[in-house]
Amino acid sequence: MDNDAGRRERIASVFGRSSSGVRIEFFETPEAARESLHRETAGALFINLPAYGVQALDLVEHLQAARREVPVIMMTPITDNETVLRALRNGATDCVSSDPAAVEDYPVIAGRVMTRFEAAYEHAERARAILRSQRQWVSIIDAITDYIFVLDSTWHLVKVNHTFASAVGRHPRDIVGKKINEVFHLDVPNEAAVRAVLETGTPRIYEKKIGDEIYQVSIFPLQEDNRPLTIHVMKDITEVRRLKDQLYHADKLASIGLLVSGVAHEINNPLTGTIAYTELLSMKVTDDGLRGELKKILDSAERCKKIVDNLLTFSRQRTPSKSLESINDIIDRAIDLRNYWLKSNNIRIEREYDAVSTVFVDAQQIQQVILNLLLNAEQALVDVKRPDATIRFTTHYDKSTRRVVIQIIDNGPGIPRKIASKIFDPFFTTKPVGVGTGLGLSISHGIITEHGGTIRLETSEGGGAVFTIELPTGTGALA
Repeated sequence: MDNDAGRRERIASVFGRSSSGVRIEFFETPEAARESLHRETAGALFINLPAYGVQALDLVEHLQAARREVPVIMMTPITDNETVLRALRNGATDCVSSDPAAVEDYPVIAGRVMTRFEAAYEHAERARAILRSQRQWVSIIDAITDYIFVLDSTWHLVKVNHTFASAVGRHPRDIVGKKINEVFHLDVPNEAAVRAVLETGTPRIYEKKIGDEIYQVSIFPLQEDNRPLTIHVMKDITEVRRLKDQLYHADKLASIGLLVSGVAHEINNPLTGTIAYTELLSMKVTDDGLRGELKKILDSAERCKKIVDNLLTFSRQRTPSKSLESINDIIDRAIDLRNYWLKSNNIRIEREYDAVSTVFVDAQQIQQVILNLLLNAEQALVDVKRPDATIRFTTHYDKSTRRVVIQIIDNGPGIPRKIASKIFDPFFTTKPVGVGTGLGLSISHGIITEHGGTIRLETSEGGGAVFTIELPTGTGALA
């Protein structure tokens, strides 16, 4: 950038002799140079400082602010050291003499400056890339919901992620440098595991229970500036462990079903003989008193056979198939399965059956639904130990919807509103570990939905829970 016509011709001639591929462009004003540099790139920019003064320095500052990467060579009076320093401080890459005799050196100086500038630019780009990568890693580590922290050999925190800092209610910068037990106040980490990792260089994994949560803690070795460190990753596996335990429980229930099926078959054979021989004896005996005693034996055996048959029906593994069934009979069979425990817990069963039509259902699946609801009501009543504990089953036909309506009503503590919306979610349970799987109501909801029906929870006037099931009728619906 120079406004001296004679100097321009000489500069163009010098650069032309030095290289045939060089393109020289001159600008009348700093503004013209600025506009050109915004449109296209340049190998180097010469600025005649004596000619443009402050405007030249403003141009350099503007290029820096706009991040226009171009080396700037200031043409200054070489004897004016103060001006040279000022130009360099304001962003100039180098300075050359503005004396006409120095023009011959401009191509060499331009080549040297551009080479140095390209090397510096590449170095800066690498540094920026490393910084971007480091920031990305920090962002990734902070985005992970596991607790991550780094310890030195004296148990001082070297680094932590935001999840860990949030868990202890502090900012990361307020934690780094403190001892782990001053921040976490828990027996973490496992000192033996940490020492083993430092000695062997092999990662270790162990589990730690903190309150109601279970964590899997992974420890990894790290060397930083010849300083041994350990990386700790704490993952909450409470839900995974709960699901695993529930799967074990479900598998155990499946095994019990197979066992019940086998035992029921074994019991059925002698029961059949007992019933047959009792009936034969009753036909031969003429004494009314003895016949009455035989009748008691026969009734008891028949009852046992009914229970065994019910167990076989419920435990049988088969493809679901629908048929016309009496909903009242299905409910009775489910109650029979729990009759002993209901009596043992002094729970009274009330039945209010309507002359309900048949329903087109899979009897075993609907019996499973009724049994699940019965078990829940029974457990709720056992927990509160009410002297008048009652479970009431009602059925009726709704002519407006042409559906059979079943209600299971108990006078227990009921279900709080805050969890009522979650009771049909898979694995949701309020029961202690080992008592429930949290699958019963979810499975029941799925079965009823597959049958084209609905199931919902309501609140009983007496404070207990009311489950209402609606099912489409089969043939023979009431008019």
